Amino acid sequence: MSYEILLIQGAGLVTTEEEQVIADALKAALGNEFRIIYPPIPDADNPSYQAWDAVLTASLKDLSGKVILLGHSLGASVILKHFSQEPVPDKVIGMILFGVPYWKDQNWDVSEYVIEDDFVANLSELDNIYFYYSTDDEVIPRQQFETYQKLLPQAHYRVFSGMDHSYHKAIPDMVADIKELATKCAGEK
Repeated sequence: MSYEILLIQGAGLVTTEEEQVIADALKAALGNEFRIIYPPIPDADNPSYQAWDAVLTASLKDLSGKVILLGHSLGASVILKHFSQEPVPDKVIGMILFGVPYWKDQNWDVSEYVIEDDFVANLSELDNIYFYYSTDDEVIPRQQFETYQKLLPQAHYRVFSGMDHSYHKAIPDMVADIKELATKCAGEK
């Protein structure tokens, strides 16, 4: 069985380079059974939800295998907002979301990225959601991570220390979680 990993980056051109490190490391560690898709995102330094969601939507339509979604920071927000409005397709077997902002936070009111209140209903069918958070993440406050823990208690939560918002040090954990998702999917056949 083949698996496709769709990586949606965080905001900023610097992040584009940082996520390329993740894409390359995953490609090297996972081998030919996994295809890494890292689509270019329009205007990474001045993002808009509609433009990024269009990339996510088009990429999902183009994928035919079993899909694992990876989202970093704003990219994870786009994934969550998308699935607050649309059901998760059967081909999506899991998500790994790292450094995820929660936009309803009183200090982060950016309405364009706020998830719909009923997003939990669409994601409740998918129990293979992993949230990564580092206590040394200089961008995302811990209370935002804790909010997701309350909203999606069925998800898996990984707390790290000693890593910054790039989450490069979490690559071995990503590899292990991706392999676990593939093993679970293969076992369900």
